Amino acid sequence: MSSSHRPVPHHPPTAARPTRPSAGARRLLATLGALALLLIPASARAQIGGSTDIITGTVLGPGGTPLEGAQVQATSVETGISRTKTTNDRGQYTLLFPDGGGQYRLTARYLGMAPQQANVSRVADEDRLVANFQLTAAPTQLQAVTVQAVRRPQPGEDERPTPGSTGRSMSGEQLQRMPIDPTDPNAVALLSPGVVAVAGSDTMPGGFSVAGQSPDQNRVTLDGLTFESGSVPQEAVRSTRVVTSTYDVARGQFTGGLVQTTTRGGTNDVAGSVNYNLRDPRLQWGDEENAAGSFGQGFTQHQLSGGVGGPIVRDRLFYFVSGQLRRRVNPLQSLDGADPLTLQRLGAAPDSARRFLDLLGGYGLPASLTAIPDDQLSDNWSTLARVDLTLNENHSLMLRGNYQGSLQEAFRTRALAVPSYGGEQTGTGGGAMATLSSVFGMFINEARASWSRDERAGDPYLYMPEGRVRVTSELDGGATGVTTLDFGGNPALPTAGTNTQLELTDELSLLGIGGHRFKLGGMLAYNAFSTATSSNAYGSYAYNSLADFADNRPASFTRTLQAREREGASLAAAVYLGDTWRRSRALQLTYGVRLEHDRYLDTPARNPRVEELFDRRTDRLPTEWRLSPRVGFSWTLGLPEQGAAGGGPGGF
Repeated sequence: MSSSHRPVPHHPPTAARPTRPSAGARRLLATLGALALLLIPASARAQIGGSTDIITGTVLGPGGTPLEGAQVQATSVETGISRTKTTNDRGQYTLLFPDGGGQYRLTARYLGMAPQQANVSRVADEDRLVANFQLTAAPTQLQAVTVQAVRRPQPGEDERPTPGSTGRSMSGEQLQRMPIDPTDPNAVALLSPGVVAVAGSDTMPGGFSVAGQSPDQNRVTLDGLTFESGSVPQEAVRSTRVVTSTYDVARGQFTGGLVQTTTRGGTNDVAGSVNYNLRDPRLQWGDEENAAGSFGQGFTQHQLSGGVGGPIVRDRLFYFVSGQLRRRVNPLQSLDGADPLTLQRLGAAPDSARRFLDLLGGYGLPASLTAIPDDQLSDNWSTLARVDLTLNENHSLMLRGNYQGSLQEAFRTRALAVPSYGGEQTGTGGGAMATLSSVFGMFINEARASWSRDERAGDPYLYMPEGRVRVTSELDGGATGVTTLDFGGNPALPTAGTNTQLELTDELSLLGIGGHRFKLGGMLAYNAFSTATSSNAYGSYAYNSLADFADNRPASFTRTLQAREREGASLAAAVYLGDTWRRSRALQLTYGVRLEHDRYLDTPARNPRVEELFDRRTDRLPTEWRLSPRVGFSWTLGLPEQGAAGGGPGGF
C-alpha cells in the first residue's frame, strides 16, 4: 500500500543520527503523515533518471568496528555482471548498477575473516538497496533461517523508485506479448489507468491525455532524456514505465503524463533473438469481405526485428545492437475503388461518380499513376547500438546511438478523391547519447548528454492545381446527398521540416546522513525547428456541379503565392534541490523544490500597426519562471526490513 499527496511548500528536516532520527525529524514525519492521510492515496513507484540502482551499506568487524579496505562484490542476478568496491575508513561502500535489474548477490571479504554473502532485491518503492555485513574472525555455524516470500508484484526492471508518484512499469517481454506496438509510447501509455486516448488525423498524430491535459503536454524519454520523435527496435526495449503523477523534483518541463523507456545493454553472456510478427485482417475482423475490402478497417502488417548483445571484455565492456523492419498495408480508400454501397454511404450516387471519372478522362487528367501502389503502404525501419564500459570501480560509461527512417505511400488520399490526389512522405532521424555514472566517496553523480535530429518531407504525385467538384445525387430511398469530389494536386503538399534537440542533465547525490539522500541537479535543453508548408501553392478550382465541370466553368479560383516558412529555437533550464529520507524500508519521504525557466531565442519583427491597435509589442515574447515546491511519501505495509548478512540497521 502506498500513498502520495499534492506538493506543498516544505523545508528540509533536521538531519538524523545514523541509528535514530532526531526529535525534530520525528515531529516533522508525524505532521506530514497526518496531513497526507487526509488526502487520496495512490500507488507510489517512480524512477530517477534511467535504470541506475544504488547499493550501499557498511562492513563491520568483531565488536562492531568498521573495517577499512574490505571488498564487497555485487553480482546482478539478471545480467550476471559483477562490480567490486572497497570500503572507506568508516566501513562504508556504495555501488552503482546502471542496468542491474533490482536483484543482486553480494559477498563481503576481509583478510583474516570469513566471507559473508547476502541477497538483496527491490520489492517496493525503495530509493536505494541496503546490505550491511558483520564479519567474524572464524567461520561459524549459522542457525536455521526461515524465509517467507512477500506476496506482492515485483517492480519493473527499470525502476529505481522515488516516493510520491503514480505509474505502471512493464518489461519489454511483457509488451511484446500484448497486441500493441511495444515501441509506440502512445499505445503503451493507454495501458495505464487514467490515460485517455486522443484520436489523430492526417496532419496530426494520435496521442494520449492525462488529467485532461493536451497531448503536447506529455513527455517521452529514452534512458532518462527526452525522445519525442522516432522509434527504437522492440528488442532494444528493456522496460517502459508510464507515470501519471509525480512529485520528484528531478522531473519537470511537462504537466501531463510521462512515458519512460530504457534500452537493453549487453551482459556477460552472448544472447540474441529474432522475431517475426504478422497481423492479418482475417484475424482482426469476423467479416472477411469487409476486412479485405478497400473501405474495411483491417490491415496487414509484417514486422521483422532482432538484437544481439554480449561481452567484449568480461565484466568490463559490453555491446548490444538491434534492428527492426516493418511494413503496414492498408486498403487504399479512393473514389475509383469504392463499391456502390460505399458510395451511397458517402453521399454520392454511383452514376455521379462514374460521370465524374469519365469527365476526368476526357480532360486528360489522370485518376491514377503507375507510381501509385494499389494499397496504402507504410514502411518503417530503425536501428540502435549501445556500448557499456566499466572504467573502474567508481565510474561507468554508456554510449548509445540510434537511426530510423520511414516512407508512406498514398499519403493524404481521401475516400472521395482519385488516387493521384495524394502523395508520399519520407522521414529520417537519429541521435546519440552518453551517460557517465560516478561514485566519489559518499557522493554519487550521474551526467547525461543527448543530441537528436529529425527530418521529414512530403511531395504530391501531381504538381498541378487542385480541383473540387460539388455533386448533388439522388440516393436510394429518396434521400439527397451533397458531397465534394477532389482531383489534381494536393494543396497541402509539398512540405518539409526539421527538428533538432540538445539536452544536458547532471545530478549529484549525497548518501549516508541519517538515512537521507540529498540531491542537487540541473537540466539544460535546446530545441530548434524549421517548417515549410505549401498551402495551395498551385491554386484550387471550385465547381458547383458536374455540369459546370463538363463546361469548364469554375465558380472560383484561389491561390497562395508564398509558402509558409517558419523557424525558431527555444531554451529550457531547470535546477532542483531535494531529499529522500529513508526512515525505514517501508516508509520513505521525498521533498524539495524545483526552479524552471523557458524562453524563445528568436524574436519576430516589430509591427507598429499591431502595437497601435492592440497595445502589444510583436517583438517581445513571454519568458517563464516557475518555482515548484513538492512533497510526497510512500508507506508500504507488511514490508520486511532489508535482509543482510550479520548486521542490523546501519546509517543509510
